[in-house]
Amino acid sequence: MKNFFGRLTWQSIFAAYLAIFFLRNLLMPNVADDNSYKFIWDGAGKGNLINGIDPNRLQPVESFADILYSQWQHYFAWGGRTIAHIFAQFFVWQDKIFFDVANVFVFAALVLLLFKVGTGLSLRQMNKSYLLFTLAGMYFCAPSLIITTVWLTGTCNYLWMCTLILLFLLPFVEAYRRKKLVPSPAFLVPILGLIAGWSIEPGAAVAVFITFVFVMHFRRQKNLQPWMKVGFACLVVGFAILMLAPGNLHRADLISDHLQHDIAQVLYANFVGGFLPVFLREVILFVPIVLYFIKAKTSPEVTRFILTFAAASVLSLMVMMCAPMFPERAGFPSTIFLLVASLAAFKEVLPLVKSFFRHRIKILVVLAALWSISLLGCLYVEAEFLNQIVVRNEIVAAHKNDDLVIVPPIELPAWSETLLGSRTWDKLTLLLGGDLKSYDSNNRNIVFAHIHGLKKIVTAKE
Repeated sequence: MKNFFGRLTWQSIFAAYLAIFFLRNLLMPNVADDNSYKFIWDGAGKGNLINGIDPNRLQPVESFADILYSQWQHYFAWGGRTIAHIFAQFFVWQDKIFFDVANVFVFAALVLLLFKVGTGLSLRQMNKSYLLFTLAGMYFCAPSLIITTVWLTGTCNYLWMCTLILLFLLPFVEAYRRKKLVPSPAFLVPILGLIAGWSIEPGAAVAVFITFVFVMHFRRQKNLQPWMKVGFACLVVGFAILMLAPGNLHRADLISDHLQHDIAQVLYANFVGGFLPVFLREVILFVPIVLYFIKAKTSPEVTRFILTFAAASVLSLMVMMCAPMFPERAGFPSTIFLLVASLAAFKEVLPLVKSFFRHRIKILVVLAALWSISLLGCLYVEAEFLNQIVVRNEIVAAHKNDDLVIVPPIELPAWSETLLGSRTWDKLTLLLGGDLKSYDSNNRNIVFAHIHGLKKIVTAKE
């Protein structure tokens, strides 16, 4: 086993993992918000994601101009995540295979960016240790993995936006590590800054914090270059555009009946339902950081870098504590920032880690086997989910002219939630929109019926 693993290259391991990731994308149908974003946002009505919407008001997206018009309405009537939802609406307008392929490339880019930002090494210095640490960190520590990295709309909001944020931060990190002038990427940094700021609330807020720390550092070092100032300014402008969207308040009014207004209860619910489960899932990523401070503290520069990104991770969770709701998926940026800090520490303690596992190969074999079994379990659950969707569509086709079409609800294997959690479909993701409801006024039911030319559709009550 040791010789077999030794013969494997990091590129072959990465290719195999990306192949599995691609298969998971193929097994994911368009569901929930994906279907709602097939239509121009109904800014003059209730939007596309409120129960009781009028299906006669839904107009399908048929051009890129429709997407821009839709997002204009979305900005004023629902929220400011314009960049993410332009991607989402574009891909639900096209055949899904285009997204499946594009998502593999974005996922690969995020992994490589995490390595580059976290370690400061060139891609020629990538190895199996760094790759497996990064992949395992995302797989086991990122919250609601099925929503944030595989489901189309969720992926555009979380995986894609975090990738763009890291791409913006990369030149600042490079300049910090080189301690000298670097070529100015002046034509890219302002654009990336605007996009990173206009991305997703917890990620953008913390990107502002991290960039501010870098700017202050370069200012003290008398090495603050024009592209850094412009990039930071554009980041702040993008963040202002995101946060000041009139749709944020309008959406709050529309869903006010579902929001808790007592501040103490909001904080408690956000802590128990969001902060705590995300933080506990991430705790293992603090191990290399603790080892760094105990065994391998190298330089003040590395220490400041680790502390900045670790603090950014916690700050990202604190930002969401102040939101009306804190779904676990909103903790995805926190995991990404913590992975950067953890990778920076992992680089410094890697000799200790290799020494520990060199004589404990069986532990690595067991961990690899458990990871492989977990991935196979995800594939099985997602294949079962897709199969039930196919059967549902056959029922719909056979009863298309009925006044009311009743379909069975999606059922998950009894063991999946216990063993796999939210790395794949679980009851909570189905409840929050992954499946239709047993009442026909639900917005997902209405949009699904409109797409398939039905009068009404519901799931049978369990």
